[in-house]
Order: sequence, then C-alpha cells, then structure tokens
Amino acid sequence: MDFRIVPFDEVTSTNDVAMRDAACYRHGDILTARRQTAGRGQRGNRWESDPGENLMFSLVLEPVHILVERQFRISEMAALAASDAVRVATDGAVECVVKWPNDLYVGNRKLGGILIEHALHSEYLSRSVVGIGINVRQRGFDPSLPNPTSIALELAGRPVPSPEEVLRQFCTAFRQRYGQHEAALHAGFMARLWRGDGMPYPYRDTASGEVFEAVVAGVDGRTGELTLRLPDGGERRYWFKEVEALF
Repeated sequence: MDFRIVPFDEVTSTNDVAMRDAACYRHGDILTARRQTAGRGQRGNRWESDPGENLMFSLVLEPVHILVERQFRISEMAALAASDAVRVATDGAVECVVKWPNDLYVGNRKLGGILIEHALHSEYLSRSVVGIGINVRQRGFDPSLPNPTSIALELAGRPVPSPEEVLRQFCTAFRQRYGQHEAALHAGFMARLWRGDGMPYPYRDTASGEVFEAVVAGVDGRTGELTLRLPDGGERRYWFKEVEALF
C-alpha cells in the first residue's frame, strides 16, 4: 500500500476536506494539518489541539473488498496501527492501548482518538475516511477535559518524537495491519484492549443511567459490539454510545 501525504496549514478538519473533495483524494492519501479550526471527535465532541504540536490527519481508503457488515475491521486496523506507531516512535516507553471502540489511552489518560466516516456501495464499503488525532508535544490542555495526556507528558522530559515521525511509523504499521488476516487482526485488537485484563470496572448504561461493575468479556470482531460480564455471570451487549466507562 502506497501513501501520498497532502499537507495543509489550516483546515476546519481533515475529515471535512477529504469528504467534501472526494474526487481529489484516492486510496492511500493522507491529509495532514498543523491546525484544525473545527476538529471533531467521537460523540460530536470538538478535538482541540495547539497548532503544530500534535498529529492530526485523515487517511483515505477504498476498501471495496470489505463487507459493510464487517466495517469494524477498519476501526481495528486504524486503532492498532496508531497504537503501534506510538509504541515504536517512543521505543516502547509509551504503552498505548485501545479503549473500545477506538480511542487511544495510556493508563487511564486519553492520548488520542479516531473518527471514521464510511461511504457504501451495495453490500461493500466503497470509501472510508479515517481521521486520527494523537497528542504528541502538547503539554497544556483545557482544564475542562477530564483526562488528557500526550507523548511529551508521558515521556517526562525524555526526547519526544516529532508528529512527522509518529506519522511515518503509522504508515509502516498500517501497511502491515491492512493486509493482516481478519482473525489475527482481531486477536491483536483484543490483546491491546483497555480494561481487557479480566478485572471488574464500573460502567454506566447510557439509556437507563444504571451504574454497574462488569468485566470485558469480548468484542464482536464483525459488528464491534462490546460484551460485558456481570458478577452474577450474566452478560450484556452494547453498541457504541450505549455504555460509558467510569473512572
């Protein structure tokens, strides 16, 4: 898989540009930006970043071989490649894991996030835009954010890679993950899953407001549904936004 880097100084968001000007960007194109004026995260949140301090980009894919019902594979590829990139760029010093479905965490602190937008053709994906933000050199954050971190904060005074180096490592990792067998890809995702250690943690059901403790029992590699196992042995399955992890 070949990549073409398309740099921007300032955009609303790289996903916006890739979606709006779809005819200009093809499979393997990566749109980067020093500054986003309307960066978007999951749940409709804004993604705030100091200009030039962090890695913000969108990868355009044309995964025409992937069935719509198996689109979670794109999430697994992107999250694992981003996690791989952080680990390699820091020589293993920053142990980046994946918080379901596709946030990037170090311990209980959020290092980055992923927003994926798909276009469909019949039963297959025709186009996917994978937006990724990784906090690299930023040290100060909006105090309203609950748990942000960055590579610089995690390295605590040690040399910090540039955003460009993290992107270079992402390209290497994504090339490998994109060609990985589905079963191996999902096994890698489960091995790198935040709270996937078999211990109970608190959650909130967003529909009922109920707070409960549960163990991560699995993630459906086809649909992306999360299965939580309760202390009595019962299980609950959740789609994205239906359950919230509590700290």
